[in-house]
Amino acid sequence: MTEEHNPLTLSQEELSKAIQDESSKFQDYFLWLEKAMPTAFFEEVSKENMMLIVHNLMGFELQECFSTIYLKNAALVMCLDNAEADLRILKDYAFYGIKNYQAFVSKTPLPFPGITGNLRIAAIYFTEANEKQDAPFPKEIKEQLRALAKERNAQLSNEEFDKLISGINTRFLRSLPLERLFLALEMFFRAQTRDNCQYEVRYNETWEENGLASMQIVLAWRNTPKYNFLYRLVRTIHRHKLVMKRVNATYIDPYSKESILIMTLDLHGANGQAAWDVANIVDFLRELVTVKYFESFDVIDQCLVSKDIISGNMGNFMRSAVNFIHQALVHLDVNLYTLESIEEAFCRHPELTAALCEAFDTKFNPDSHNYDNFLKRREQFLTDVGKLDTGQEDNDIRRKTILRQGMNFVHFTLKTNFFRNNYTAHSFRLDPRYLDEIPFERAKKFPELPFALFFIKGMHFFGFHIRFKDLSRGGLRTVYPEHIEQISHERNNVFTECYNLALTQHMKNKDIPEGGSKGIIFLNPYERRESESLIFQKELEASSFQPEIIEKKIAMFRKEQRNEYLYQAQRSFIESLLTIINCNSDGTIRVKNIVDYWHRPEYIYLGPDENMHDEMINWIANFSKQHHYKAGAAFISGKPIEGINHKEYGVTSLGINVYMDALLRFLGIDPDKQSFTIKISGGPDGDVAGNQIHNLFRFYPKTAKLIALIDISGTIYDSQGLDLETLNNLFLQGKSIKYYPPEKLSEGGFLLDKNAKRSQTALAQQTLCWRRKNGKLVEDWLSGSDMNHILRNNMHQTKTDIFIPAGGRPRTLNETNYKEFLDENDKPTSRGIVEGANLYISPKARKIFEKLGTLIIKDSSANKTGVICSSFEVLCGLALSEPQFMANKPVLVQEILERLKKCAANEANLLLRTHK
Repeated sequence: MTEEHNPLTLSQEELSKAIQDESSKFQDYFLWLEKAMPTAFFEEVSKENMMLIVHNLMGFELQECFSTIYLKNAALVMCLDNAEADLRILKDYAFYGIKNYQAFVSKTPLPFPGITGNLRIAAIYFTEANEKQDAPFPKEIKEQLRALAKERNAQLSNEEFDKLISGINTRFLRSLPLERLFLALEMFFRAQTRDNCQYEVRYNETWEENGLASMQIVLAWRNTPKYNFLYRLVRTIHRHKLVMKRVNATYIDPYSKESILIMTLDLHGANGQAAWDVANIVDFLRELVTVKYFESFDVIDQCLVSKDIISGNMGNFMRSAVNFIHQALVHLDVNLYTLESIEEAFCRHPELTAALCEAFDTKFNPDSHNYDNFLKRREQFLTDVGKLDTGQEDNDIRRKTILRQGMNFVHFTLKTNFFRNNYTAHSFRLDPRYLDEIPFERAKKFPELPFALFFIKGMHFFGFHIRFKDLSRGGLRTVYPEHIEQISHERNNVFTECYNLALTQHMKNKDIPEGGSKGIIFLNPYERRESESLIFQKELEASSFQPEIIEKKIAMFRKEQRNEYLYQAQRSFIESLLTIINCNSDGTIRVKNIVDYWHRPEYIYLGPDENMHDEMINWIANFSKQHHYKAGAAFISGKPIEGINHKEYGVTSLGINVYMDALLRFLGIDPDKQSFTIKISGGPDGDVAGNQIHNLFRFYPKTAKLIALIDISGTIYDSQGLDLETLNNLFLQGKSIKYYPPEKLSEGGFLLDKNAKRSQTALAQQTLCWRRKNGKLVEDWLSGSDMNHILRNNMHQTKTDIFIPAGGRPRTLNETNYKEFLDENDKPTSRGIVEGANLYISPKARKIFEKLGTLIIKDSSANKTGVICSSFEVLCGLALSEPQFMANKPVLVQEILERLKKCAANEANLLLRTHK
């Protein structure tokens, strides 16, 4: 039997010829590359990588003229040169941090039949978890740089400088001349204390002679994301008809809250002309330095910006408008007026959206504003909207409503920071009569018209500030959902919550000069936190870290970033708010590029609230002083040193305790002599709950039986009463419920620790619940549904004399779930409620409980001592210098605390006496 011949087998002669042809082809392409590529290419690319490039060129046509060579922590990409080449190259590297990007273009077309384009080779270098110094930085240049840095910053020590230089990758250091390196360090030092992009632009007037890019930007940016960041920059650059010639970047402390990106960009006109001849540089820079604060890949970009119907900056304006309009129309129909349907309306009628943006520009552009022309544009816009008729009546009605609200947003805005050259968020001051133009009966949803309304939209957040008198004061809280499932529900209620809290504050403030106000920030960085964590994880894996080390590092990164997103949003909110209210004595705004239709001074006073930490309180006070806002440090109360810190002195719970005492006596219980039971929402590490636990320990150690608690870490129950001394120690240490020793539980007691988890299966987790059963302490691992059942019912189902909601979201108890607070006989589980947390019980639920016999001290009375204390602090801040206040603080604080007790007692006695 003869052996079957394989037609693919080459003879020795054929193989030798194939190898010879391949070698000849390799030589031809190598020689072409040597002649065609610029000198800089050979300085940047190693010989080994040159060989890889030539090999890939040999099959370039078969790869549709787009070829990628993947290296360790780098990539080389080859494609035909055109205006969109950088976009195509960078699109595939969303989940990579890019520290260096440089493109080299051949001087002659590729030697392929039918191809007339030049070759573009891009070298991309990725960030690493452990950056390696591939070559030492020349000592002489380093010392020159040190001297320049110290000349500008005398406080800079040698150790700080050396640490800084060691944190910069050497490719970045070697890529820049000394002057540009010094400029980069200047931007870095500025970025350490500023959130907005710090940048300098250099224009190269002799670009035709020296062959360099016509425009060079050096920037430093704090806490800049890696995810898709360079691609977003390139899209912005490309949209303004510019191209990148070179990019160099380095991340300082990339995985800490002090992370700073330093970057240099060499830009030129896409058509070969100077950058300033093809682009509106002012508009371009405004968009470039705000690129991280607004969405990029959405329908507004797809339908409006990418099609040049509106500019990138106006696209950002529309994103802010969409969020504002959603907060207004969600009250009309929560299912009809979603964020998506509002975006759809503006994209469905792009010509009207463009007209809306032109009207906004006409009203507020500092170089060309004309109010009469704006009114004409507005009239024409509303006329055109009224003519809309697509034959789909329901859709037309919805879109008309949305478009009209877009114009109302512009019409009722009195001032905005939009035309500032550098900011971290948009801020708008509106005439609150806007509320009368929403198509529903305003008085039913918002019974009183506020005095002023502010809206602010920034990176991963938006927020409001509402006040009911010219001179008003109230807290600033941040709503920061822990779980993605909470986001939609919380988002829909931000304006309503802010309005209701401001109105409640206004009623609380009846005993003090200021009216009521409230500020709320809704923060949702969920997607960014996940994408940045994934990039970090990939870099750790590439650096061969062990899985358990990776897990710990990621957990720490998430925790630090969570706080940094919080502080960054709060700083942005404050900066953007202060920009449009900080004025001279005649009421004129201090900063440039703001057109003001209000023409009057505005003095706002803030206080601490949910998710406001001492670190931020100090920052806000200092920021106000540094920018010469008339209120100075009194801009915010509750300062830990130069103020009266609410948690340290327990000023809010002081009043709550007075009301609790009075209510117990009204119910026939003498708390000094008779035992009483109590449950509190909130934990020992909280301000109001923690201080009330402290009050129970101090004043009622023998009579108070604290039966149930719930906080972010879990929930606890003990029918015999929890150990008050232990809880007081947790309060003093700032620790949550989960740290309560389970061995102290009585029979039938339990402690659910939400953070103690174990995997039951790949799809299910169990949570630890300590229980005292038959005299023994046992571990009970609960399913997700059982855990949620305990969390939902422990607080509201436990029977007590008094319930103090000292923590929890507004409307936690409402008309849809009030039965959770009823026992088996349909009676409320507590005889009296002292509402320490604002709006914890909805108005309808409150009426139901009162009809069933529960006495409720409303939040506007129960927690007002914190408000009164803040008013005293503001008065001190305005009347005394800081040294004077500090010298007299001990006496002032004692006198104020006594006054707070008296105010609370007088009102408690009046309310209960009137109730009789």
